[in-house]
Amino acid sequence: MAPPFVFPQNFTSLENEDDSNSTRLTVQKAFPTTSLRDADLEEFVKGVAFDLSDKELFCVEEQEIFDRVYSLVKGFGSLSSGSKFYLVESLRSNMSVLLPNVDSLFRSRGSFPLDGGQDAGDDQFVVDRVASHRNAFKIYTFFLMHILLVSESSSNSVNGMAKVMPSSRKKQSVNSWNWESQRSRILNLIANSLEINLSMLFGSSDPDENYLSFIMKNAFLMFENALLLKDPDSKQALCRIVGTCATKYHYVSQASVSIMHLIHKHDFVVTHLADCIAGAEKKYADGSLAISLIREIGRTSPKDYVKDTVGAENIGRFLVELADRLPKLFSTNLGLLVQHLGGESYKIRNALVGVLGKLIAKAFSDVGGEISSKSTRLRAKQAMLEILLERCRDVSAYTRSRVLQVWADLCEEHSVSIGLWNEVATVASGRLEDKSAIVRKSALNLLIMMLQHNPFGPQLRTASFEATLEKYKKKLSDDNLLPEADVSCADSEADEQEFERNIESQDSLTDSCLASMENGVLPSEDSVPDVGNREQTRALVASLEAGLTFSKCISAIMRTLVHLMASPTSSDVENTILLLMRCKQFQVDGSEACLRKMLPLVI
Repeated sequence: MAPPFVFPQNFTSLENEDDSNSTRLTVQKAFPTTSLRDADLEEFVKGVAFDLSDKELFCVEEQEIFDRVYSLVKGFGSLSSGSKFYLVESLRSNMSVLLPNVDSLFRSRGSFPLDGGQDAGDDQFVVDRVASHRNAFKIYTFFLMHILLVSESSSNSVNGMAKVMPSSRKKQSVNSWNWESQRSRILNLIANSLEINLSMLFGSSDPDENYLSFIMKNAFLMFENALLLKDPDSKQALCRIVGTCATKYHYVSQASVSIMHLIHKHDFVVTHLADCIAGAEKKYADGSLAISLIREIGRTSPKDYVKDTVGAENIGRFLVELADRLPKLFSTNLGLLVQHLGGESYKIRNALVGVLGKLIAKAFSDVGGEISSKSTRLRAKQAMLEILLERCRDVSAYTRSRVLQVWADLCEEHSVSIGLWNEVATVASGRLEDKSAIVRKSALNLLIMMLQHNPFGPQLRTASFEATLEKYKKKLSDDNLLPEADVSCADSEADEQEFERNIESQDSLTDSCLASMENGVLPSEDSVPDVGNREQTRALVASLEAGLTFSKCISAIMRTLVHLMASPTSSDVENTILLLMRCKQFQVDGSEACLRKMLPLVI
């Protein structure tokens, strides 16, 4: 039986081990493949490929075959395309067959009861076979991974040589070397090998540290290759490798450190790593890797992100991408990042604002669960909305602008309730006079989005809202339904939730009431439809009052818009004209007169 194989610190250290040390498998005789003629080298490769296919799967642990394979892999870059194909296919096919054999070995091991000498001998035989398969599993993984690294590092030069000699060996055209295809097949094979029950080979629920460290180190090394990540199959396999090692085999802390290093170092890995983490959480229903990363970011001092602006930007993008993919998990761990809202890095504050927008839109969309859980989610969502409103007064213009952009996204996704609509509109109106041009631009775009997606109807004339509201208030008074308190307020948290639902249920009715006035015709008392019970009528009145307030708010900014059209900043003028055109479309009071004042700009 061959000694156990241990992953070395580097490839060539296998032949630098002390020969007297027989506790591990090392190279005893390295063959000088680079000095062989092409024909001899090709025969050498075919001989190795034949032995690998003709003998048992674990024959690779035999000293002679191990030394020959090592020599070929060491000089892999100098092999011809046909030789590369033969060697890779032999190693890959053997490992592919080895994986399902692990299950059969385990069943064979369990079928031998230890009740006699012969049975004990048979059991020892199976134990030796398992050890041999474990050795072969490690050796195949080691050689294939090294081929991946060597081929990736020299892929550009190999492609250049292929252009110089397009048809040097016609007999190898059948087995032409397509590295992109081979790369994805090898990576998928390694990913598949991690998903089998490795406890049968390693004797514990988690493989040994030496194996996992080797896999993860090289996987993260390949994550630094932007061209590799552009291949969907290779990227998916690489994400499976990292996700499986970190989640299934509890390699979370080590993986978190490597991921943080990659995010700080390379901006192109952000979305790919977010996909990797989200895929692991979805596959194993375990968000430990994502939580570990959020905790690591939260633990970092806010001052560190002031010094490392590039890292702060990458971390911020990563947080937003992660919140977009795992909103529910992120919402329960948001408290780990709260300290950074008061940090000095505006890039991190911008990112957290974007995270809040993703969570508000996605983390609270479900309607299931117990009443207590719903109440908790409602309070969490309300707290996030209040933070977004507060950040509109941030000291950094970039953050103020980013907050307004997030509010515009929420309006577009219909994630802003009627009860909060006017508060957002008031904030946006105030930001029109901000000293920063980028903030004013974001405020104008937000108001455009609020008009486009407003829940009050296709026209926003103040007189129409006042007339309809007066009719319904009179109807409430005549029916003795008018409540003593303000009709737009609820007395308790539960009433407030019910009230909000009633308001939202009246949107279509509000539109129908206002549709008849689109041409300026005010409704008569008989034309006011009956909306039903007390709560529904009360909700409609509140909705009409909110619509009236919104209409007045937009009308009140016309004077500000006139000043903005005279601004020396081109973005002010362009976006103001767009807003005025949208106001004219919704028949906002004063918008037509404002548009006339635009004429000197085009004459």
